Amino acid sequence: MFLGVGAWGLWGHRPPPPPKPATPAQPPRMEGLSLTEIHEGDKTWVLEAKQADFHPDQTTVSISGVRVEFFGPGEDIRVKAETGLFNTKTRVLTLKGQVEMKRGELLIQTSEATYMPEERTLLAPEEVVITETGLRVEGKEMRVELAAKKLVMAQHHRTELQVKDWRGKK
Repeated sequence: MFLGVGAWGLWGHRPPPPPKPATPAQPPRMEGLSLTEIHEGDKTWVLEAKQADFHPDQTTVSISGVRVEFFGPGEDIRVKAETGLFNTKTRVLTLKGQVEMKRGELLIQTSEATYMPEERTLLAPEEVVITETGLRVEGKEMRVELAAKKLVMAQHHRTELQVKDWRGKK
């Protein structure tokens, strides 16, 4: 009889269900981020983002709703983009999605730009459109040297210039 109850107990006992697969850990997220870089006592840039996801194993921060202001002699350059990736070790910042760089009346638009801190340059490998009152320049592979206030377009495609006539009319 004990044997029958024991067999019934073993037969009625089911093994526990397998453990649920582990959910991958989400990277730490921050709403609102502000970073400032100071070099030799001078503020070089300020970065603000609406949202940031930290990836400590990759030493990167994914950011969205990005605004960056680069400081230098004379006018500053204001940059905005939809998303970005900031490397906390190298300080390289890559911006993507409707990237706009503005300095005074000058507006530069592209889909991607990368800030290289060692050279203090902004690189835009994709199509670039530069506009200012009466001027439009289109090209590719732009390099902006912030310290030297120099802009170089490796591949120039088109330039449009509105010239006023001698009487000052368009």
